[in-house]
Amino acid sequence: MKLNISGHETAVTPELKKYIEKKMNKLCKHYKSVLVIDVVVEESKKKTEKKLATAKATIQVAGPDITATAEAKTLFAAVDELERKLIRLLEKNKAAHSPKVSRITKGKTLLKKILRIESRQ
Repeated sequence: MKLNISGHETAVTPELKKYIEKKMNKLCKHYKSVLVIDVVVEESKKKTEKKLATAKATIQVAGPDITATAEAKTLFAAVDELERKLIRLLEKNKAAHSPKVSRITKGKTLLKKILRIESRQ
């Protein structure tokens, strides 16, 4: 798994980088299909707007890429929210791409097991 962390008009401190790495590594442990994660953090510095921190991530997996954005008052809170969103999206992706076993297939395998047991006796 490759992790790219960058800041858009924001300096990425070593503490923030370590925190993002910790959170994204947690995702990779649970979801083996993750290939590349690109994280971009940004803090709005305009006086007219509320001071908001934004964290955006794009995850490359088998199939379509997964993208999420989170906003919060601090960068650390935005990364936490981003992690929660990515977990939900990865679960959804995992459920959509997992092989579905129909009732007929389950019935056939059950019947084969029964026939094998009866043939042994």
